[in-house]
Amino acid sequence: MKRILLLFAVLLLAAEFAAISIEPYGDSVYDLASGVTTLPQGGVIHDNENNLSIDASFIEYKEGEYIKAKEAKMETENMHFAATEIEYLPAASEIRLYGGVYLEEANIKGLKAQGGWIYLKDGVIVFSGGVTAAEPEFSTELLVADYRRGEVLLMAPYEYKDAKLGVTLRGKDPKKPLYLKLNSDSSNASTNSKVPTEVAKRLLGYIKQKQVGK
Repeated sequence: MKRILLLFAVLLLAAEFAAISIEPYGDSVYDLASGVTTLPQGGVIHDNENNLSIDASFIEYKEGEYIKAKEAKMETENMHFAATEIEYLPAASEIRLYGGVYLEEANIKGLKAQGGWIYLKDGVIVFSGGVTAAEPEFSTELLVADYRRGEVLLMAPYEYKDAKLGVTLRGKDPKKPLYLKLNSDSSNASTNSKVPTEVAKRLLGYIKQKQVGK
């Protein structure tokens, strides 16, 4: 039989590769031909190296190559993510998000988008497609951020409501992003239409690496 149903009655030992462990909620199905394991009832993924946990309703993985999950909720020490579907590449420490993304952290509230990427080692996110946030309040089609440093670039076209100045900033030139420096008061970020050279050099490359949200 190419497909074998393995009933793991005591499987809190879970599958492990690298620094990652997976704890299934129910049965596991292993396909000998492809080497793919499916957890139809989902489970919890622990990545100790990146201090990340993912709770999902469905998980598929191939050891050492990828982990796919649906209806996934992700948590790090300082952030909460949620996505309809993800693909995690452990070797690269990258997560691709599809079908609706939500982010909440200390300096930004209610961030939503259609899709994006998370670069765990670098602490960088790239979100695309109808990107909006509640605090600070903005909308854009493309965003790149260093969430550890609290630095965000809104790529034009964007609209940002500056609570400090009481004005709405708009940009239409794709070559001129808006730079936000987030702080503990998420509704009162610092803004600058001139992106610091070091920040532009460090973050803009991530946009060119991937076609996010597709």
